[in-house]
Amino acid sequence: MQQCTAKISVVIPTHNRPTMLAEALASVACQTVDNWEVVVVDDGSTPPVNLVGLCDRFGPRVRGIRHESARGGASAKNTGTLTSLGQVIAFLDDDDLYAPTYLARALDVLDRIPELDVVFMGVSWFGSAADWADGAYQRAMMNALGLAKGIEIEPGLIRFGPELFGTLLSTVPMAFQRPVVRRKAFERIGDYAANCLLWDCDWAIRAALRTRTALITDGLYRQRIDGQGTSSRSDRTLDHLLSGVAIKEDLLNQADAQQLLDDQRRAVKRAAADGWFSLAYFYATQKNDCRNAFSAWLKSQRHSVVLRRYKFLLRVVACSLRQVVSRVS
Repeated sequence: MQQCTAKISVVIPTHNRPTMLAEALASVACQTVDNWEVVVVDDGSTPPVNLVGLCDRFGPRVRGIRHESARGGASAKNTGTLTSLGQVIAFLDDDDLYAPTYLARALDVLDRIPELDVVFMGVSWFGSAADWADGAYQRAMMNALGLAKGIEIEPGLIRFGPELFGTLLSTVPMAFQRPVVRRKAFERIGDYAANCLLWDCDWAIRAALRTRTALITDGLYRQRIDGQGTSSRSDRTLDHLLSGVAIKEDLLNQADAQQLLDDQRRAVKRAAADGWFSLAYFYATQKNDCRNAFSAWLKSQRHSVVLRRYKFLLRVVACSLRQVVSRVS
């Protein structure tokens, strides 16, 4: 097999976005380093991505592979990672862009600090809703960085300890969903979970658990927010809540295999309790679904008894009684 001299592989999953894909590839071609390869994973696009045309346009460092039917972004990332040849792996969504120094900055940090396994990359926003997204992102990052207790080891670079794991159990701002990772560390963390809606969040939590991490705060990952996304739509709130609790439940079910320490196990249980309570609140207030609200509340209390949440139970019981009376009358 011919060996690729690329030091870093950029995996780009794509599905039915040929124009945006070309923009994403152009942003890689404009990088200030040239020791990269790109693996485009066509996840069942109709018509198929013209991979030969992309190679002709952007050069032989761009190659592709195709899923004949769509398997989802997580599976596409796994396929791209498996077929990539670089010692370091980065990811780029087909609707987003890299700033010109994205790869250079990440590689510089990993070269100078060999004990780091994963570098998370700061995000900036463009598109019609960029101002709103940036405000929400800055608030989320301020909260997360306060909880994670990272140390700024040089301007624009924050190194994390074990506190990051507990932080990401409760909030995963977008920067922590944009990793650059050494190949050996990726193998230790594991693949993206194909059956998980919040696969980037799930992977980040496992990365914080198993590896040594840092954050480059500069917004070098340019994220588009222009109505093109599907997973972040407001009507998918329930799906997000369900996926969030599933991540925590999976961690608990695999606690021994994951070698969770006692304090880590307690942190996961608290996070699961919070997730189930958020789900209960959503069912009660947004769906008027008392049965599922009670079920979720009960699961929350089984993980971690919180006395103040009994007040919410009374609200659910009252709602259920009103529904029974309404049906009878």
